Amino acid sequence: MLRSFKQLLNQVSKMERRKIAVAMAQDSEILLALNAAYSAGLGDAILVGDREQIIKRAEEEHINVKNFEIVDVKEEKKCVREAVEIVRFGEAQVIMKGLCSTANFLKGILNKEYGLRAAEVLSHLAIFESPNYPKLLMMSDAAMNIAPDLKTKIAIANNAIRAAHALGYKRPKVALLSAVEKVNAENMPSSADAAIMAKMAERGQLAEAIVDGPLALDNALSPKANQIKGLQSAVGGKADICIVPNIEAGNIFYKLMTVLGNALVAGVILGAAAPVVLTSRADSENAKFLSIATALAVVS
Repeated sequence: MLRSFKQLLNQVSKMERRKIAVAMAQDSEILLALNAAYSAGLGDAILVGDREQIIKRAEEEHINVKNFEIVDVKEEKKCVREAVEIVRFGEAQVIMKGLCSTANFLKGILNKEYGLRAAEVLSHLAIFESPNYPKLLMMSDAAMNIAPDLKTKIAIANNAIRAAHALGYKRPKVALLSAVEKVNAENMPSSADAAIMAKMAERGQLAEAIVDGPLALDNALSPKANQIKGLQSAVGGKADICIVPNIEAGNIFYKLMTVLGNALVAGVILGAAAPVVLTSRADSENAKFLSIATALAVVS
């Protein structure tokens, strides 16, 4: 069990040093995050993009660009393809979006000819360090799958559980979230999906984990809520992973944790042949750094 990002960073620093391929790396915030990862001994980077612009941005931020390999490619789609192929041929173990558009970046990763798709479903995993929770908390999916059906939810859960395994969790505790802890299939289909998945996990049909649902969020995270409601659950009050029913719930969860909950956050996209770092311009430099560290930690 990881209690903090400090523990995660310490874990990554002891691993074999890996490389991140960055598509269109001529971005100051990305370069600062990569430099922080390099300086912390976590990993190296291959910067794909306009060499002149990369060097200019690095000099502006007082970054020694000689610490990184640069692959000079100017056109956006070619940058993405080059970064994807660097990972596909094993020269880097993580791929990261730079200044390229999200659409072109994901198209490159999902390309049938040269891409990195490995699983049926790509999903986003967020990891939070909250001052109000005693350990790191994972949540999926707040960014990739809008209204997942049962099959997609199973894939999302399996992606998250396998990432937890890579972080050292043998049997992570997974809460399948709904608005209630009782099944109401007619009015709340997410509660029925959660119950089906919990039963599947019990029978060994999901990746190795302790899974329960449906659980309301307070049941997943608060021992007191379970006590008051008289709920007996191996996951209740101590979840490591929360699986949300749809992107709206995930988006609200994510923003409440960071905006009102003052949580530190990292994010990585799972389901490709290598972890994918796709950060937002709104993300802080620290969030980008922690996302890089998390991606390096979950390399299979």
